[in-house]
Amino acid sequence: MSRIWHGAIALIATVSLVTQFILVLDRDGSVVNFFSYFTIQSNILVAIACWLIVIRPDRGGTAFGILRLGGLVGITITGIIFSTILAGAVELDGIDWWTDKGFHYVVPAMAVIGYVFIKPRTRLDKSALWFLAWAIAWLAYTLIRAEAGSPRYLVEDGNYSKVPYDFLDVDAHGAGAVAVVSVGVLVIGLALSAFYVWLSQRDDTGASA
Repeated sequence: MSRIWHGAIALIATVSLVTQFILVLDRDGSVVNFFSYFTIQSNILVAIACWLIVIRPDRGGTAFGILRLGGLVGITITGIIFSTILAGAVELDGIDWWTDKGFHYVVPAMAVIGYVFIKPRTRLDKSALWFLAWAIAWLAYTLIRAEAGSPRYLVEDGNYSKVPYDFLDVDAHGAGAVAVVSVGVLVIGLALSAFYVWLSQRDDTGASA
């Protein structure tokens, strides 16, 4: 069951990523921007972790624990923020609509359901919190690139921003508001991390980390 479920997640995430990447190339879009989305990076982490689980469902170890928790927390935050804040900002159709649903709804939901209900569950410990280095680095990179370069992200129909998500736009909302939002997301991430680590340690059936 674990192989089937995580294989489905890995396949959906991979197909969505490859399809959207091809669309970016076909439209002469920015490859750097594509890989700069937190959504894309989260889906990549989930896809890698799930393919590894397909190969070995009881996989453990410190490095895999970091990858697993990073993917879980990142994709959960992706699903939460998109469904509550960003949904409907840009009208999509055709293939874009399908990849959007894969990135923001299907993969997040399946990843959470899979970890909560399907065993063997990767056993996590505090060392897995090192994934926060990735999240913090992504935020720093995003804000620094917005000031140092001139990236253009479509954040609403007809509206572009120097950051991939409008709530991180310092020019539009001010540094204070962006800092508050960033801290808020960090708190959510820590709460999710605590939940996933606690859940992983409720039984002894997962791989040791």
